[in-house]
Amino acid sequence: MTTSSVEAFSLYSDLYARFRPAYPESLYDWLLPLCPGYQRAWDCATGSGQTAVRLGNSFARVDATDISSNQLSVAERHTQVYYRECPAEVTPFDDDCFDLICVSQALHWFHLPSFWPEVQRVLKPGGIFAAWGYHHCVVTPEIDKACSVLWSIIEPFWSSRCELLWDDFRGSGCPLPLLKAPSFSIREDWTLDHFLGFLNTTSASKLCKQALGESILDEACLRIARAWGHGGERRRVELPLHLMVARKDAARFFPAVIEPTP
Repeated sequence: MTTSSVEAFSLYSDLYARFRPAYPESLYDWLLPLCPGYQRAWDCATGSGQTAVRLGNSFARVDATDISSNQLSVAERHTQVYYRECPAEVTPFDDDCFDLICVSQALHWFHLPSFWPEVQRVLKPGGIFAAWGYHHCVVTPEIDKACSVLWSIIEPFWSSRCELLWDDFRGSGCPLPLLKAPSFSIREDWTLDHFLGFLNTTSASKLCKQALGESILDEACLRIARAWGHGGERRRVELPLHLMVARKDAARFFPAVIEPTP
């Protein structure tokens, strides 16, 4: 990760953890049966630990790493999850030790020429690598229109690295054979307060407020509140996922792998 990305995710770490959505169970239902076993998984750039904790319910051990000590300090605890502060590109793990490596909402921050050799080193033959993330959300046409004002304010503060995520990781240079994956979306029923908390704790929002002042997004949030209606009413929020899945040594261990449609 770059210094700016560490700063972005270290700001308001407790609030970031509180407002992150959970990834859909359907994603894990599809992904986990692909793994050669359930002995050990690595949740890389774990952040507040959402993915790590879910993997802890399925794997004997989950190693969850991040370079932000602030993020790790508020990460959710689980008996099968072992948190460690270290970069994604250089780890203390043994060769061929992981059945699954996951990167949720973070691959675009890595130095990929250094990260991919580490993935190939620590992933078991036949092991699965998966990266996913989200960007824009969909609620109702009226709320989406109101949100466009906030998005326009924070747009200059998105890192150019986010384009890798928005483009479905096509430029990632992943050296492993890719698997064809279905589409998944996060679907959450949120109150207005939770929705605004989510919008205000994205990396771009945090950097925007740091640069231009804490009140810079207030008017945009009022627009969203008016479109939302009664603040206590829960509304369905959908966040489509960008997803990339690959398998180590696929041609050798799993010759029937389906390549993705161009």
